[in-house]
Amino acid sequence: MRLSWNEITARAGKFATDWSETTYEKGESQSFWTELLEVFGVNRRRAGGYFEYGVKLAGKKYGFIDMFLPGKLLVEQKSAGRDLSTAQGQALGYLDGIVDYDLPEIIIACDFQSFQILDLNTRETTSFPLVDLPKHVRMLAVLVDEKPQKYEEQNPVNREAAERMAALHNVLSDSGYNGHKLELLLVRLVFCLFAEDSQIFTPRQFENFIRDRTDDDGTDLGPRLNKLFEILNTPIKNRSSKLDEDIAAFPYINGGLFAETTVAADFDAPLRLTLLQASRPDWSKVSPAIFGGMFQGVMDEKKRHDIGAHYTSEENILRVIKPLFLDDLYAEFEPLATRRRRTHQERREDARTRERRLGKLHEFHSKIANLDFLDPACGCGNFLVIAYRELRRLEHRVVAAMSEGTALLDVRDLLNVRVEQFHGIEIEEFPALVARTALWLTDHQMNLEASAQLGMHYTRLPLTEGANIHWSNALTRPWADMFDASEIDYIMGNPPFNGSRTMEKEQKAELKAVAKGFKHIGFLDYVTAWYILADRFLDLNPKIEVALVSTNSIAQGEQPGIVWPTFFEHGNHINFAHRTFRWMNGAPGEANVHCVIVGFGRNEREQKQLFDYPDVSGEPILDLVDAISPYLISGDEHVVTNRGKQISGEAEIAWGNMPADKGNLLLSETERADLILKEPQAEKWIYPCLGSREFLRSKARYCLWLEGSTLGERKAMPLVLQRIALVQEVRKESARPDLAEIPHLFAQRTQKPTQPFLLIPAHSSARRDYVPMGFYEAGTVATNACLVIPNAEVWQFAVLTSRMHMAWLGVVGGRIKSDFRYSKDVVYNNFVFPQISEADKQALTELGQRVLTARSAEKGESMSNLYDPLLMPRVLRKAHTEVDKFVDGLYQVGPFEDSQARVRHLLTLHKTRTAASQA
Repeated sequence: MRLSWNEITARAGKFATDWSETTYEKGESQSFWTELLEVFGVNRRRAGGYFEYGVKLAGKKYGFIDMFLPGKLLVEQKSAGRDLSTAQGQALGYLDGIVDYDLPEIIIACDFQSFQILDLNTRETTSFPLVDLPKHVRMLAVLVDEKPQKYEEQNPVNREAAERMAALHNVLSDSGYNGHKLELLLVRLVFCLFAEDSQIFTPRQFENFIRDRTDDDGTDLGPRLNKLFEILNTPIKNRSSKLDEDIAAFPYINGGLFAETTVAADFDAPLRLTLLQASRPDWSKVSPAIFGGMFQGVMDEKKRHDIGAHYTSEENILRVIKPLFLDDLYAEFEPLATRRRRTHQERREDARTRERRLGKLHEFHSKIANLDFLDPACGCGNFLVIAYRELRRLEHRVVAAMSEGTALLDVRDLLNVRVEQFHGIEIEEFPALVARTALWLTDHQMNLEASAQLGMHYTRLPLTEGANIHWSNALTRPWADMFDASEIDYIMGNPPFNGSRTMEKEQKAELKAVAKGFKHIGFLDYVTAWYILADRFLDLNPKIEVALVSTNSIAQGEQPGIVWPTFFEHGNHINFAHRTFRWMNGAPGEANVHCVIVGFGRNEREQKQLFDYPDVSGEPILDLVDAISPYLISGDEHVVTNRGKQISGEAEIAWGNMPADKGNLLLSETERADLILKEPQAEKWIYPCLGSREFLRSKARYCLWLEGSTLGERKAMPLVLQRIALVQEVRKESARPDLAEIPHLFAQRTQKPTQPFLLIPAHSSARRDYVPMGFYEAGTVATNACLVIPNAEVWQFAVLTSRMHMAWLGVVGGRIKSDFRYSKDVVYNNFVFPQISEADKQALTELGQRVLTARSAEKGESMSNLYDPLLMPRVLRKAHTEVDKFVDGLYQVGPFEDSQARVRHLLTLHKTRTAASQA
């Protein structure tokens, strides 16, 4: 179990005392660091750490890192009194021999009595003596995975390249050259720009062709480009001997990219210059993963100014593929690589030992060369591109390990990972073409990397058929018609984010067809269709593992109770998950979407990985757990479903009244006064009216509540009758035209103004520690932006405003972005109230009244201000804290560890209650 920081600090103090009294020689470093790791509760071997870790340096030399935890820290240990700055420089030299995947976050130079720590993310150096170690333990927070895990960032040239292509697209499109032919032209141009900077073409070959072989006015550029594309699709032996030598020098590309003949685009001098300017970035450094964003941004008329706003960033893709397969593959490979140098005798491998090791390396190499990946909503191929790149980089390390101590083998016989292992489904033609092209370009980039690392130039030309990307609808065409399930190992991707209320009519129909047999389909997001189809695909091959990015609603509200019981019945388990984080990609105007990642399959992993985001815009903290709940907390697989009655038999809750009037039955303060002035008889029918906004911000609002009025009374109020007529027109055009028959009434009347009630806003900011709730006397109308408990008591208010209930709401309730969404059938009716005596009720009533008193003492302040974390009065916070402590004690003896512990306890109680009711 992870140690608290207080425990770590105490252990660090004892460690510093034990080691500060004696000067030790460098030979004691292994004992020193073994004990120091234990201060943090870390076992070196289990954590994958090494002593005397060998790295290959320039000129066939080797260096040896004193202690190394891949991906975390690197230690250069010296004897007491040695220069730590020199030691740090030595450690920095080792970085060139470490692959990107294993690069540490910090470098530590140490002489037993002093530490010098370099943070490689910030480039800041911190020095301190051993005796001050307890003050600086958080500098080593990487040991317990509490320091944010940094992922590879995008190269700035990516944005410049995208902007150049956007400019080119806009000019061509405005000239009337658009649609498929423009899309194909842009993909081909991107390939050529990339090719001349990455050794497919000779340097600047494409740029020089445009500059030197086309007219300055641009009039012949379109036909010349078409001729070039024809040549790129023609084998050398089949080309005309009369070709211009400059165009004949271009290589044969093949792969289908240049096969289609299209109408030439019309260029002029400015447009020709735009294309030349597009060649300025170094396209060899452009990540093919951004092509999706580049093209989606410029092709969508509504999003043209937000270049790249919709692509999946590398950072987010790595959050999916690392726990899905990449981390495990590296963990399997590391023991097979030769790492350490011992004595001369120990370093010598006999032939049999080397043969066994090479045999295992060959087996592992064959394994990764036979893994197949499917993205069933691949778009422009971002997931496939990054997954392919990372698998190739792993292969390069495998090949390097296989060739150690031998004559270099032919690279062409060793690089077996192919783009043909990557499969996708994409509903639109153009992104499917971009995906195939991006994978070709990635393959070439990886060939260049392999050439540099293995010392032999290697390229794959002409292009092969490439990745298996199907231009099809993943929700209407069976996946088994496109792919052999027995050959697929991993399913991954980022299906569309459409929510249950934002889907198009066709999308709703597709989801309904896919989810046939599930109840309450109307609550499901579009993405659940991919979950359901992935689960069915697993029926054909239970060994497949799945990881999908989704909006966080998949793990909240009604949806977990709709889909996950069936998934669990089929043998699925959640093996890893990223809890809610903000979807960011660095693009201007990026969508403010809150997402989760769910990794599941029928092969249950012994230890599950749960990534939490204390800051939804920050980096995750990893927690290793035994099980992950569908609500993406540690816990068992129990879920709650819609419930019509309160599970503990407590007071019933109802939604407020729904006007469905386009504002015609609602009145501002000014409108109320004006109506009463002109029609005094209307005053008796005007009630204070509260929605969430009015309640939270103390805004005055009123409504016409005409229930009980007679036809004659309404007819005597012409201004009121005008409003009623407008309501009738609105409802005639609505999805419920029958409501036009009662235009004077609210469409849904679930709260009676004749009763006092407790009001709970349906939506509340997640910044608040507590959802504000308030009591109202009879004579007030609540709208459907609120929920109400008629005749509620103060002790019930105390329970509902406690941390216990807030924790339940935060996990089980739905969200709008990150804000809380309270609901009747999921949140309130499934909340298990504590077993409570009359004495407890009395105590809770007194505690709840203190909260109400503290609020009323702040005259004129809105609930929004009172519950703002920065503004909340101390007396009010103290009153809530007292309620929290008392309510926690009603559930268990002793405090809960955190909010997730509260929810686990409530889910256990819910599971017990549900089982008892079904017995």
